[in-house]
Amino acid sequence: MAPLPLAVMVYQAGDSLEQILAAARDRLVELPDVRIAGLVPRLGPRHSNGRASLWLDDIARGDSVALSLDLGPGSTSCILSADGLAAARVRLAEAIAGRPDLVFFGRFAKEEIAGRGIREEIGLALAQDVPALVAVERSMLPGWIAFAAEDWTMLPATADAVVAWFIALAAQRQSAAA
Repeated sequence: MAPLPLAVMVYQAGDSLEQILAAARDRLVELPDVRIAGLVPRLGPRHSNGRASLWLDDIARGDSVALSLDLGPGSTSCILSADGLAAARVRLAEAIAGRPDLVFFGRFAKEEIAGRGIREEIGLALAQDVPALVAVERSMLPGWIAFAAEDWTMLPATADAVVAWFIALAAQRQSAAA
């Protein structure tokens, strides 16, 4: 079966998602004549409540967006930063407008299942025919399927799988363009 331009890396809670996506990014940016853009999630220093801070590393710009807030010691509330999410959405839209060979979207999770988050940007990439890579935790897969239906390629949570999918997709696109 031919690779589809939308790939979902399905991971389990506890997988080292951030390291897997960073390794895939690092290998893909080394390929000649390949332009990669988008955001790669990263865990940062712990907040005062003990939870790791959340960051999104911008592949093209080389900087990061804070995706979480420190709500203070003992806080159990959601640490997602609305400003950070808004900045991520703007950066993803800018990345798509640049028509790269692949956009990394980071995670599709609770915000997206609730109809918010980066849903529109994923749709924008597909409408613009820009290949997209999204990470979805296995427990969130039913929400992803309700959003995306069937037109996507499922990948295991390995950098090798991401790189192999992209190389196959690039070869398919190059062959179709010839």
